[in-house]
Amino acid sequence: MTLWVGPVADVSPYVTAAFGLAGSLVGGAIAGTVSLLVARQARDAAEQNWVRDNRREIYDRFLTSAQKLLIASEASKSGGGSVGAEDEEAVEKAHTDFFEVYGVVQTVADRPVVDAARIYAYRLLELAGSQRRDFRPGLQTTNFERVAQLVRFARHDAIDAMRTELGLAGSAQPPRDFNPFRGTELEDEYVVRPAER
Repeated sequence: MTLWVGPVADVSPYVTAAFGLAGSLVGGAIAGTVSLLVARQARDAAEQNWVRDNRREIYDRFLTSAQKLLIASEASKSGGGSVGAEDEEAVEKAHTDFFEVYGVVQTVADRPVVDAARIYAYRLLELAGSQRRDFRPGLQTTNFERVAQLVRFARHDAIDAMRTELGLAGSAQPPRDFNPFRGTELEDEYVVRPAER
């Protein structure tokens, strides 16, 4: 009895090896491509997480140093007209610290934060500059309180832009009729700073 094997038996072992090699190459190429895509996606996700986490730290430094510059400028202004060397030194240090981190914010932030931070920075620059003898003349010192108020409004705008970029809901700005003493016996005595922008 003869066993019929068919055309497969007539195929050369080299053809079989070629098909096996081709299958291995195609399979390897597919596996390699998938591995590269997964690795690239993992790297991109890690970079985005790193940027987001570092933005939080940078924004913290930015807001803290900006507040220190505002406080130093106001303390210098309350000195009674003449800016002493100690006050000027405090303003200068706060100015340097603030503008160091401001450049970093411009590097890592999305455009709405950069725009809000720029307005905040330039208002602070004018406010602090009015308390330094070597600074170019800018705003009149009679506008100091109004500029300080506008600095605070710019801070709220910058915070809101940062919150949006970080995916946080809602605004941090107080309502126009904000009264921290509402519901207490001091509610009617609280003097609200003008809220117009």
